[in-house]
Amino acid sequence: MGGSSHVEYVGASSVRSDVVCTLCDRTRRTDELLSALDASESAVYDALSDLETRGVIVETPDGWRLSGIGRLVADTLARQHATDALLAAEPEYWESHDASVVPEPFRCRLPELGEYEVLRAAERDLRGLVPWVVEKVEAVESCDIVSPVYHREYQEAMPDNEDSRLLVSEPVVDDVLLTMEDGPYTRVYEETDVRVTTVSFALGVSERWTILTVPTYDGRWPSAKVYAESASAVEWGRDLFEHVWTASTPLETYLERQ
Repeated sequence: MGGSSHVEYVGASSVRSDVVCTLCDRTRRTDELLSALDASESAVYDALSDLETRGVIVETPDGWRLSGIGRLVADTLARQHATDALLAAEPEYWESHDASVVPEPFRCRLPELGEYEVLRAAERDLRGLVPWVVEKVEAVESCDIVSPVYHREYQEAMPDNEDSRLLVSEPVVDDVLLTMEDGPYTRVYEETDVRVTTVSFALGVSERWTILTVPTYDGRWPSAKVYAESASAVEWGRDLFEHVWTASTPLETYLERQ
């Protein structure tokens, strides 16, 4: 059986993988596995014997169950399959966009976006997806936004209430807002909390959706955006926002330092 890892060993065989995945939810008898799996009887028996020898599954009076090793292997394979599904849905997008700007723990959790779509602006549309984002933001009562670039339309559309938060990058404050002829802010938020940080991705999160924007490898800020509405996508977006929010600087404190 060689010295391959447990994950590599199970993943190298579709039958072994299917056995492990089928045992994820509960203990099953041999006859149940034979009925559930699309494999020959001999292949299933061989897989059961091999997996037991490797300590991945255990035979009990009630049937076969995963061992502690088997549970961890199953979890790892599930994450791999979810990542494959994420990439397969939009391979050209992930090939050309730099996901490394997203903190590593949240890159690992990207499959939590579930079903998503990549929205792309028409090549000759000078406003890109700005109107679409504005429409989404204006349709919700509150949201959390991370903005590394400045759009006046976004600033005007941002909800002003205690349940909304805005996180802007330092260049937005230094190079744009502080140099605007009509003052640092065309709109002053009365309730929305604003902070400053260094970020290279854009993020919008509401109770309905998560919108993610990462740069392209050619250095341009892209027009394409990842949009997802699942509960797991919203939870992923909220966790990512909290991660960068806690490490950010209140706007008033940042301005005092300038």
